[in-house]
Amino acid sequence: MTLAYLFQDFKRYKTTGRKNLNLILFNPPCRFMFTFRACCYFSKFNPIGILFRLWNKNMQVKFGFQFQHTCKIGKGFYLPHYGNIVINNKVVIGENCNIAQGVTLGNVKRGKLKGNPTIGNRVAIGANAVIIGNITIGDDVLIAPLSFVNFDVPAKAVIAGNPASIINYNSSNGYVERLV
Repeated sequence: MTLAYLFQDFKRYKTTGRKNLNLILFNPPCRFMFTFRACCYFSKFNPIGILFRLWNKNMQVKFGFQFQHTCKIGKGFYLPHYGNIVINNKVVIGENCNIAQGVTLGNVKRGKLKGNPTIGNRVAIGANAVIIGNITIGDDVLIAPLSFVNFDVPAKAVIAGNPASIINYNSSNGYVERLV
């Protein structure tokens, strides 16, 4: 991962016109993503990397984020709110994804769904949604709040319900900002 990932994240947070330093100081989700990307960038034996890991761990406890720097998150990752976001360390998330508060992306330890989810590009996941198991969420998918998803989701689908079902194929247009 390069610093390009961090700058792409900053573009997603710059809706208020703030500068990068202002975002790091006064926007908790952006500050967390800064430490997350720094942990990914520096090797674990680098003294700077150790300091960023300690800072990141403090932020996890303080703001309710529970995901390690070992999960793979693409450019332009956006957390609109903080609080109780749990992402398993083997989850793969594509580019320009939004994840709201209370979301769980977890693994299943046995059965046909054993494994972790893979999230496509430009996916919007609503508050308190739960996505578990070895499933694939396609590109441009919108997952409504309070949905429980444990099946493969095709591209451009809109998912809602508990258990979730496909409502239509209107995609996540308008929910995820598209950056060039």
